[in-house]
Amino acid sequence: MEENETATELLQFDLPDHANELAKAEEIIEKYKTNVREIIESKTITDTNHDKYYEEVVRVLDYVGKLSMSAFNIEDELEELYIKQYIHAPALAKSLWLEHYGKIHRPYNLLKNRCFKLLEELDDSYRDIYKKQPPNWNI
Repeated sequence: MEENETATELLQFDLPDHANELAKAEEIIEKYKTNVREIIESKTITDTNHDKYYEEVVRVLDYVGKLSMSAFNIEDELEELYIKQYIHAPALAKSLWLEHYGKIHRPYNLLKNRCFKLLEELDDSYRDIYKKQPPNWNI
């Protein structure tokens, strides 16, 4: 291995390009965010529209989660590559591996986090208005 070669240059990952799918998911999330903010600000949240938006956001979350599964499949291979390349510096290997792995997951995680935040806003607003858990909670 040449000194200037990096782990990313050595390993060609067969990861699909989900840029278009993620952009479409982001558009949908933004649309739902606008709709949810409207019902929150107008205090017109009901059992029906809470459930409707909750289910729609969860569908997007599920979709993005399924897209991200391909990134999970390279975890072991990527870790092994960094461990082999930095055999005398295990802490550096772990740090670089985690950084690289995080970069791969970042676009998916951003959208998943936006979905979770939207779900929390929906639930919080429902609780603020009705002083009880939303209808989809089985607690």
